[in-house]
Amino acid sequence: MKVKSKLADVDFQFGPIERQQSTLVISSHPSQPMQSKVYVTPDDVLRFLGRFLASPSALVFVLGFPYFWWRSRGEAKAAAARPRDPW
Repeated sequence: MKVKSKLADVDFQFGPIERQQSTLVISSHPSQPMQSKVYVTPDDVLRFLGRFLASPSALVFVLGFPYFWWRSRGEAKAAAARPRDPW
């Protein structure tokens, strides 16, 4: 997952996920150079679901997910097969 902000652009790889009381804690993978944790509360989930359901783009993404996934895999294979320009 790519996280972009004014502070940094980070490729976040999921590591351990655990629950601490009523909070979900998502840690970055141990191989990540910048270790981080994401804390998700029940209120965060409700706000996300509300925004998600109100967003036509998000709903189209979920409905079209199989197509988008298949297309992204094809693009990655095509990029890997292209010869690299030495210059």
